[in-house]
Amino acid sequence: MKKLIIGLAATTLLTAPVMAQDSAPADSANKEGVRIEGRVMWERINDPQESQNINYELGSGIAFGGEIGYDFAVSDAVVVGPYANYEVSSIESCDGDFCVSSGGYWAVGLHAGLIAGDDGLIYAKVGYGQQTIDVVGPVNVNGQIINFDESETGSGYNAALGYDHSFNENFYGRIEVGISESYDIYTFDFQRANIGVALGARF
Repeated sequence: MKKLIIGLAATTLLTAPVMAQDSAPADSANKEGVRIEGRVMWERINDPQESQNINYELGSGIAFGGEIGYDFAVSDAVVVGPYANYEVSSIESCDGDFCVSSGGYWAVGLHAGLIAGDDGLIYAKVGYGQQTIDVVGPVNVNGQIINFDESETGSGYNAALGYDHSFNENFYGRIEVGISESYDIYTFDFQRANIGVALGARF
């Protein structure tokens, strides 16, 4: 009987580390490497001038594009690396034939993530971005019709928070919310808020 009890105790002790290892959080090595993703976002572009209690609204719409990054594991639970993304947008505001629209947005910066459970990653991004605004169409200026067909680009900060979930060794999905501001575009400082999803692959 004593031998049976000792045998069961030894078996429990020997299998405990294995069971703990199976239930341990995923290592950051599973989240490192090159990643490429496609993105779909709802976005809003406006210039809220709080001091004047005025909100210059360009509009809201759907943006889609992609992102590429490379993440390094800096500890068992943290990855850090650069990213770059680009998105085009459906946002357009028109008065007759005169239209102002988003000509696209791109950003580069630093991506950092913290392992969450077996498959998750909570991440943040901060960097530099540029917003382009297109102006097209005729405008009556003091009785003279001037036809515009031009673009202007402003730059500023870019930031985002999100959750990354791995479906298997390579493929993942993301939910992300972000904000950016691009200064001095036709005298406006346009703020861009966005929320959406992404699907990607790691290599």
